[in-house]
Amino acid sequence: MTSALVLIGGVSALYVVQFRNYLLFHGLVEVFSILVAFSVFILSWHAIEDIESPFIAVMGVSYLFIGGVDLLHTLAYKGMGVFPEAGADLPTQLWIFGRYVEAWSLLGAALLGFVAARRTSVDVQWDERTLSFLAAAYALVVGIGLSTVFVFDVFPTTYVEGSGLTSFKISSEYGIVGLLAITLALLYGFRERFATRVYQLLAASIVLTMGAELAFTFYVDVYGISNAVGHFFKMGSFYLVYLAVVKTGIRDPQKTLYREIARREAETRKFKRAADYSGHAIMITDAEGTIQYVNQSWEEMTGYSAAEATGRNPHILSSGEHDDRFYEEFWGTIQNGEVWEGEIINERKNGERFVISQTAAPIVDDDEEIQHFVAVNDDITEQKAYEAELENDLQRSVTQLQVLGRVLRHNIRNEMSVIIGNAETIAEDASDDVAQRASVIVDEGNRVLEHAEKQREIVELLLEPSNRRPLSLAEVIESVSEELQRRHPEAAIAVEEFEDVQVRTLPEIEQALTEVVENAIVHSDREHPAVTIAVWSVDGRVEVRVEDDGPGIPAAEQRVISEDADISALLHSSGMGLWLVDQIVAKSGGVLHFDDADPRGSVVTLALPRASAEKKHVVSPPR
Repeated sequence: MTSALVLIGGVSALYVVQFRNYLLFHGLVEVFSILVAFSVFILSWHAIEDIESPFIAVMGVSYLFIGGVDLLHTLAYKGMGVFPEAGADLPTQLWIFGRYVEAWSLLGAALLGFVAARRTSVDVQWDERTLSFLAAAYALVVGIGLSTVFVFDVFPTTYVEGSGLTSFKISSEYGIVGLLAITLALLYGFRERFATRVYQLLAASIVLTMGAELAFTFYVDVYGISNAVGHFFKMGSFYLVYLAVVKTGIRDPQKTLYREIARREAETRKFKRAADYSGHAIMITDAEGTIQYVNQSWEEMTGYSAAEATGRNPHILSSGEHDDRFYEEFWGTIQNGEVWEGEIINERKNGERFVISQTAAPIVDDDEEIQHFVAVNDDITEQKAYEAELENDLQRSVTQLQVLGRVLRHNIRNEMSVIIGNAETIAEDASDDVAQRASVIVDEGNRVLEHAEKQREIVELLLEPSNRRPLSLAEVIESVSEELQRRHPEAAIAVEEFEDVQVRTLPEIEQALTEVVENAIVHSDREHPAVTIAVWSVDGRVEVRVEDDGPGIPAAEQRVISEDADISALLHSSGMGLWLVDQIVAKSGGVLHFDDADPRGSVVTLALPRASAEKKHVVSPPR
């Protein structure tokens, strides 16, 4: 309220003064605007290290020279006596020149601010060196402009005694108004970079400046009312600049000089809150690996406070568990712009070791240059301990099962050997009826031994699986067909000609193929079973098809490879062999499936992943 009363009183006093002593009125108005201009420069220059707004930076430097030209204009004004022989044209020339400097400066500042607001890649450091270069450029331009007035006398005439303003002066005023209108539009385009009140004050200042320039197009007498109105507008314009930059810059610098810094600090506070509530331990370093930020979870996990960690290298957490190659691979990955994921054994401040699951990635600018690295960590120490305990329990269970399995199989073999031996003796010495029953005992005993052997193979496969590797399918099929032809000379095993391929599979695939072919021979109802092995390449996979002319595979045995298999089918049928085949094929990355042959029999297909094609190799049926 007091400020408003003082302002009203000052303007009223100036209004009265301009009627009684226009020269005094003019001097007071110009001195006020000059003081505001110099104040804007001084405030901006002393905030040089923290200014990030190009508009304020350019405006601050330009107002030093605008105030200087206005000072010359004031001293040259008619009646001041500093330039007694110059007349009214000199101050008018200086006025126009000063307004051109002001209009072009504001336009340039607004253009830089507009571009910077939309393109974060515009990265100008408004430090003392930059502003010194800018001030030197202004000094050069203003010096050349003043030399056209004072030295070379080539600046166009702006005022003629008795007739008033020249066309150059009037058209220049309109041109200046146009430049200011463009400035106002650009300023609106990045208004969000200012506090609302600061933007409103700057925009109103430009509007008043435009009004002043229009008023200065009408006067004939330099002491006339139009001239006075223009100066009132100018005083109002500079008063608004004073409120927007000088007063606000002193009382609340975050709204003007440090607006961008305040905005970034607000964003930083939001990020810190989000990081603290994320549940992850977060660390950010600069491009050299120096810690710049850690959140509360990181402090709790490591025992280091943010103050202790900031400025240091993450090596403070090194436990010595990882060698140089590990860290070289880590830094090489993220420095190449890639994301690194893995587990690290670190050491807390108190010396306690802990395990983290870490995801580390680079943070790049718009030019794809790495500026920071961020690491998101989770403490998995308890999880790893639990996994180790489970692993130990599992290993103990596996060992116990292996021992138990060996003992059971040993006992079964020994006891069944005794049973089979006695049954064979009985079959030889007893009557036909008893001998037949003894033969059944021998057959069932041998079947029990076969089951025990398959059980051993299954247990070994499950507990100690082999690694996949490329195998020649021709060699596998040739080995299987020759061996089974030797065991079962009554069977006709045919291998269709095919081009050899490499399959990436377990070595046990030969065992699986043997099981399928032998199962077809043993369970055939024909005197001379016929089995055909064919190989097909389908969509990057290799299919081995075993077709027989037997009675087909019972549905109960086929179901043992499905998830809803009846356990009795697995324990009490030859389906155990098919289940073993399915496990080998599945662990090889393949699929096992059954089809009916035409007109009778079964087709068992082992679909396996292909490795690479090899030279053609013809596999012939064994003789």
